[in-house]
Amino acid sequence: MNELSPAAIDEAEQTLGDGPVVMVNLLWFRETPDYPADFVDAKLSARTGYYEGYVGGFRAAAEQVGVVPELLYAGTQLHGLLAGPEDDWDEIAIVRYDSFADLRKILNSEIYAQAAKPHRLAVVANWRFFATRSQS
Repeated sequence: MNELSPAAIDEAEQTLGDGPVVMVNLLWFRETPDYPADFVDAKLSARTGYYEGYVGGFRAAAEQVGVVPELLYAGTQLHGLLAGPEDDWDEIAIVRYDSFADLRKILNSEIYAQAAKPHRLAVVANWRFFATRSQS
């Protein structure tokens, strides 16, 4: 599972409404990136493709649309205490946005489509993406 459908994004925005949202990303990288043959910015490793390609493109898109996401946590899973074999994630990232609409602005931008999304599709084999909000 690696693609966000427009319906999933619409449903999330309707459910979340206004206010801050914290997004939890669970990521499995491919052994080797799977870029289209004509992609000019291909990276040699999945981690490089993610951090230099995807994250770099995502930051450029956020800047272009005037959104400032706050990275709360990014790290590698070391051990699953209550986890199955399908929970062996390579990376976990937690990012706060002032609203889900801000995240949507990034995802809908042309620079995201050109500079970030191709890297995500090429290097991420499996992805879970959760929208959360504090109960306080």
